[in-house]
Amino acid sequence: MVVKGLTKAEELSITGFSIEWVLDKLEKYCDDYRKAKDGKTVVDIEANDVSDGKGFLSRVFITKITFDDQTEYVLALKVPTYEIIESKMKGVEGISEEQIEKMNDFILESHNVECDAIAMVSKFKNFPSPKLYYAEKSNQGRDCGLPGKTSPGIIIMAAVDGASIGAIKSVTVQQCLNVARDFAILQDYIAQLPEGDWKEKFHSTLHFDEHVFEHGKIAAQELEQSFSDLSKSTELLTKVDWGKYSEYALHERPAELNAWTYIHGDTWTNNIMFKKNGDGSVSDEILCYIDYQVGFQGNPLFDLARFMCVCPDGEIRREATIPTLKQYYDKLTELYAERKATVPYSFEDVKELYNLAFAHQSLLACSLLKFLGMDGDASEDVKEAQSAKVALRMKFLIQDAFKILHDYNLEKLGLFLTEVEE
Repeated sequence: MVVKGLTKAEELSITGFSIEWVLDKLEKYCDDYRKAKDGKTVVDIEANDVSDGKGFLSRVFITKITFDDQTEYVLALKVPTYEIIESKMKGVEGISEEQIEKMNDFILESHNVECDAIAMVSKFKNFPSPKLYYAEKSNQGRDCGLPGKTSPGIIIMAAVDGASIGAIKSVTVQQCLNVARDFAILQDYIAQLPEGDWKEKFHSTLHFDEHVFEHGKIAAQELEQSFSDLSKSTELLTKVDWGKYSEYALHERPAELNAWTYIHGDTWTNNIMFKKNGDGSVSDEILCYIDYQVGFQGNPLFDLARFMCVCPDGEIRREATIPTLKQYYDKLTELYAERKATVPYSFEDVKELYNLAFAHQSLLACSLLKFLGMDGDASEDVKEAQSAKVALRMKFLIQDAFKILHDYNLEKLGLFLTEVEE
């Protein structure tokens, strides 16, 4: 059978799957496709890669199917890929060839984590996530419809018409509050699941990888060249044993406080689609959270801490922190009360867990912001202003992380590599 001059056996763009394979999966698993098709014939299918600058572990193809009456159906295909992160990492100082090669295994593992995660969260009615039609893990030896090849793994989901604000522009206070509300909703759903449905499935080690912290240290030390008043702060951060600290902040202390949940792991504006206002501008309401590739379990304040480290400018973050934590805890308490339950940890515990996660993410946020670079399409004078803006965001992260770590008894916990002078 021919689809507008292309045989169904041909690869759909660079997805790694044949046209026939994709259409077959849509017939079997996609109710919205079957409804749109309704006896009509497919005459064209196009897959447009929209990943450039939006993600590093996978390609997303907005796929448009045209029927014989010229009506269309649009969905999204997500396929893990190595090429994007490889090219990005090769341009970063301090990253070895061995680390780059290890990324291939990490990418396949991340895709498999996302398959489990999106299958779970897409069932939660009040948590904004894309509608899932079909998920297939990597390294399963499955057919992809192409001779001599196997499936690289895929997620087939609804396309979302939202707005993204990117990494440079700051989020608003209201957006911080809305994220807090959403993750309280997510964690309430998780608390009602049988533990076997989630507790042993999510073990991404990205945020425990000491190499990642080394890049964060480099970013902080480079920042010190612009802000000499950061010297004491950066010195402290370079002396923390981040491997041990990660275990303590994300696993040990939360377990002691009976505060444990599934964690998205990568909540920042690249992975958040906002609803649009009537004029097409970005609203404060979240349409959906995407990219569930680095999920793990532990500290319930991690996702908020990552968002607050990466996304708001310093003055917004400092203004919004306590209201955001209160919004999270109030919403969680309200949801627990609706089912006659009690949140097993206090608001004081929330503040402590947030501070631990914030200090952890401050260094990684600096690494991420440095890794991303400026807007490639902007003029040089705009890039100069963007660079200064992001540098200030990083400066206040380092300062506030220093305050947290200085006040916390890290010496007693054995979380320093070397002795730290007062």
